[in-house]
Formats: sequence, C-alpha cells, structure tokens
Amino acid sequence: MKPLITLNPITTWSALRAAFRELLTHPSLGETAEWFASYLEEDIHDEALVGCWSAIESDFRHDEREGRSSCSITLRDLDCDIEEVVSALVSYNNNGWNFAPGGRPPVLEFMDTMRRVGVVIGLEIEYPVEDADSSKV
Repeated sequence: MKPLITLNPITTWSALRAAFRELLTHPSLGETAEWFASYLEEDIHDEALVGCWSAIESDFRHDEREGRSSCSITLRDLDCDIEEVVSALVSYNNNGWNFAPGGRPPVLEFMDTMRRVGVVIGLEIEYPVEDADSSKV
C-alpha cells in the first residue's frame, strides 16, 4: 500500500514532531484530523513522543558505538509508538471532562482510528477480531 504522505527520515526531535503532525492531521482523516490538530497544539501527545524519541536516540547511540552510520527511521518503523500516540489522543478525545458541556466531539473508536492512520502511512493495520464464542467458558 502506498503512503499518502512523504516518509522523511526522522533524525531530530523537531522532525519527529513534524512527522506526527503531518500524519495525524492528514485530510484523509476528516474531522478527526481537525480534532487531533487542536490536541497537538495542547501537546497532549508529548509523553508518548518523549518515549519514542528516547528509543530513537538510543538506536542512534548504539549505531555510533558500533561504528555504523545512523539508521534511517521513518514513521513506518514506529508502529508501536504510533499506537501510543493515537491512544493518548483518542483517550483525551473520549474523556468528557476535557471539554465544556456540549463541546465534546463524537467518541472515537481506537482500532478504527488506527486503521485510518495506517492508510496515511501506507500500512494495513489489522487487529484480531474476538470470536463471540471464545468468551464462553
């Protein structure tokens, strides 16, 4: 699947933030992109991004110690980190206490949102469907 955005190498903190902004505010996400844009302005996703950046920096340091040139990392390499960031934004969106009465946007479903985000970066994201009979003991 071809990505809808350019997957630039992520080598700095600002490049990481810019890549996530481009991903999460892509027009194909519709209204969700507008909501996410306002949450990004409030830095709702920063905790997840800090963890992601720490891992990237660690990879860079490891490559330097091994005498290799730094690896090229793009959003497609950060699937678990993307899940954490999307989860933080969806959780914020779905918590009615974060909005004035009558101002809360519609509830987002995490797996559906992840599938739509996956399309933007050219990944088919699938989650296992729980069998209705598997819950019976």
